[in-house]
Amino acid sequence: MALWRISVKRSESVNGIRLEKGMFVDMVTPVGMSDPLRSNLGANQPKINNLFVGKYGVDLLKAGLICTAHLQSEKIS
Repeated sequence: MALWRISVKRSESVNGIRLEKGMFVDMVTPVGMSDPLRSNLGANQPKINNLFVGKYGVDLLKAGLICTAHLQSEKIS
C-alpha cells in the first residue's frame, strides 16, 4: 500500500466553498498505483472528497475542486 498526502495549494473561495492553504488528507492506495490526482481521477474523486468531507466538512466534489489546479499530492510512503 502507498500513502499519499493530498493538500490544498492556496487559500481561496470557490463556488461557496472556502479552502485554506495547508488543509490536507491522507489517502491509502494499492501498491503500484500512481498519483491519485493524475491517474484514474474519475474513480478517485469520490474517495478524495469523502476524506475532505469527513475531516473538514467541505464538499470539494460539488464545487468541482478536485483537480491539480486546486490540490497537490505527495507520496508519503
